[in-house]
Amino acid sequence: MHVTFIPGHLQDLWNLWGLEVLVLLNFTMQIILTVFGRRRKDVPGMWIRFTVWFTYLLSASLAKVIIGKLTVIPESVPDQRNIRRELKGLFAPLLLVQIGNPDAITAYSIEDNRLGLRQLLALVFQIVLVFWIIVKSWTHSDLSYLYLPLFVSGLIKHGEVVWALKSALSQRSGIITIQEIDHEANMPALFRMLPEDIPNIELILKAYYRFFSLKPHRENWLYQPLYESLPWMSVDEYAPDDIFRITDAELSFMYDVLYTKAPIIYTKQGCIFRLVSFFGLVVTLSGFSILFTQDISHHWKACFIVGVLAGAVLMEAYQIVQLPFSDWAIIQMIKHQNLPLMIPCLRILGPRASNWKRWSNTLPQFNLLTFCLHDKPLKCDKILKYLKNDMELKKNRCRTRLKFPQELKVLMVQEMKDIDGDRGLKPFNQRGEWSLGRYGCLNDLKWSVKRDFDKSITIWHIATDICYYSDAQCHTTNPKIQMAKYLSNYMMYLLTLRPHMLSTTTAKIIFQHAFDKLKALLVQKEQVKDEKEACRILRMERVPHYSHSERKSETVVTSKWHMLRDAQRLARNLMVKENRWQIICSVWVEMLCYAAANCSIDYHSAQIRRGGGLITHVWILLAHKTDKYHISD
Repeated sequence: MHVTFIPGHLQDLWNLWGLEVLVLLNFTMQIILTVFGRRRKDVPGMWIRFTVWFTYLLSASLAKVIIGKLTVIPESVPDQRNIRRELKGLFAPLLLVQIGNPDAITAYSIEDNRLGLRQLLALVFQIVLVFWIIVKSWTHSDLSYLYLPLFVSGLIKHGEVVWALKSALSQRSGIITIQEIDHEANMPALFRMLPEDIPNIELILKAYYRFFSLKPHRENWLYQPLYESLPWMSVDEYAPDDIFRITDAELSFMYDVLYTKAPIIYTKQGCIFRLVSFFGLVVTLSGFSILFTQDISHHWKACFIVGVLAGAVLMEAYQIVQLPFSDWAIIQMIKHQNLPLMIPCLRILGPRASNWKRWSNTLPQFNLLTFCLHDKPLKCDKILKYLKNDMELKKNRCRTRLKFPQELKVLMVQEMKDIDGDRGLKPFNQRGEWSLGRYGCLNDLKWSVKRDFDKSITIWHIATDICYYSDAQCHTTNPKIQMAKYLSNYMMYLLTLRPHMLSTTTAKIIFQHAFDKLKALLVQKEQVKDEKEACRILRMERVPHYSHSERKSETVVTSKWHMLRDAQRLARNLMVKENRWQIICSVWVEMLCYAAANCSIDYHSAQIRRGGGLITHVWILLAHKTDKYHISD
C-alpha cells in the first residue's frame, strides 16, 4: 500500500520546482561560505564557527540530493524537442560549479585535509555522475553545447579543491627537495630588491620567508635554513609591534594553506585556470541569454537559470576582485616587480596591508574569583545538569574578550628575549624556574612552579589577584600590574575553556576543585560583595584545614593538595618583594611559552580558525628558535 505524507498539490509543486529550490538553497550556502569563510581567522566566537560548519556540511549533503534528483531524466519523444529535459541537464554542470567550494574555504578543519583521499573519491564520483547526466541529456541542440563550457568551469573548481587538499599536508613532510632549497636560496635577493619607500611589504616578505622555511603546519619538517639566510630570518631587531605584524602574517599564511585555495590560486597555473573558469561561466551566461530571448522565452525555468548563472558569474567576479588584497598577492608582486604595473600596485597595497585583519587581535579573559562570586543558576538548570552541560555554559558566559594591548606586546617581546637568554636553543621544559632564577627567588618560590602545571596556574592566578587588589593604588603608575592581571586571566581562560592547549589531562578536575573550595570559603563570608573584598579575606584570614569528610570526597588528583593554603603562601611570599610585578609577569610569560611550545600542532592549527590566540603567536615565535629539527654534522 502506497502512503504519502505530502498533500497532492504540494507534491506536484515539489515535482515541478523542487530542483530549483534546492539549487537556489545551495547557491545561497555558497554565498555564505564566500562571505564568512574568510572571516573565521579574524572573528572569534561560536556564532561564526557554527554558521560556517553548518553551511559547509549541509552544502555537501545537499549536493548529493540534487544529483539524485538530476539522475531522473525524462524520456525524450522522437522527432520532438524536449526543452524541459535540456534545461534540467544544464543544472548538472551548474551544480558542479557550485559545489567546487569558494576560494575562502576548502576544508573546515585540519581533519578534512587528512581525509583528502576520501574527498577526492567523492569528488570523482560526483564528476562521473554529472558527465553521465550530460550525456543522457544531450540533444545536439544549441542549448546542449552550453553544457561544455559550464562543465569545464566545474571541473576546474573541483580540481582546485583537490589540488588545495593535496598541497596542504604533504606526506613527504620531512624531506627537503632541491627545488625548495633553490627557492629558499633566492629569497634573500628579494629583500635586496625591495623598494625602500613602500611600507609594510618588507614585513610581509619576512613573514612569508619565515613561514616557507619553517612550514609550521607540517609535522617533523626539517627546519634548517641556509646559513646565508639566517640574517633575513631574524626579527630580533624589530619593534614589538612589527614583530607581531610579522607573526600575524605568518599565521595568516598558515591558515590559508590549511583551509583555503590561496596557495594554488596565486600561481601561474592557478591564475590561468581561474580565467578559464570565469570565461566558461561568462560564455554560458551569454549564450543562454541569447537563446532565452529567441527560443525559450515562454519557459519560466529558463528565467531561473539565467538568474543563477548571473549570480555565479558575479560571485566569481567578486572573488577575482578580492585577489589583489592579500599577502599572497603582495608576495607575487614582489617576485615579479620587474613587470609593468607591479610597483604601482605595491605602492597602493603596501600602506593598506597594515590594516588587513589577519586575526581577532583580542585577548580572552576568565577570572576564577569573578566566576565564583557571580555564579547563578541558568535557565533550565536541571535539564542542563542532567546533560552535564551546565558548568560549560556558565564558563562561557563568564568569559570576556578585550582588545590586545600594545603594552602587552612590548612586555611579551622583552620577556621572551630574557627567557631565550636563559634557555638558548634547548627544548622548553621549564615553566617558571628560569624567571625565578633571574630575580634571585628560585629557592623561595620554586615549590609553586614544580606543582602539576594546572595546579601551578591555579595558585598563581589566585595569588596574582590577591597582589593586584592589594596594590590597587599603584595601577596607574606601574603598567606591569595590569599586564600581569591580563596574563593571569588569559592563562585561567586556557585552563578553563581550552585545557587541551595546556597538554594536561586533569584540568577539569583541578578547576572544579578550585571552584568548590573557593566558593565554599566565600559563601561563609556573607559580606563578600566583590573581588577586592574576597582578596582581602584570602590575604588576611587563615583558611581552615579540610575536614575528614572533605578529604574522603576528594579525588586522587586533589587529595593531598590544599589549594587555598598554597595560594595564600605564594601571595605572602610575593608581597614582601618590591619587584613582585616583574616576577609575576616573567613567570606568567614563561608559563605561556611552556604551554605554547608543548601544545600539539593540530591544536594551534585549529586555533587560527577560531580567531587566533596569543598562545599560537608565542608558539610560532618559539618555533623559529629551536634546535629540534637541526641536523648534526
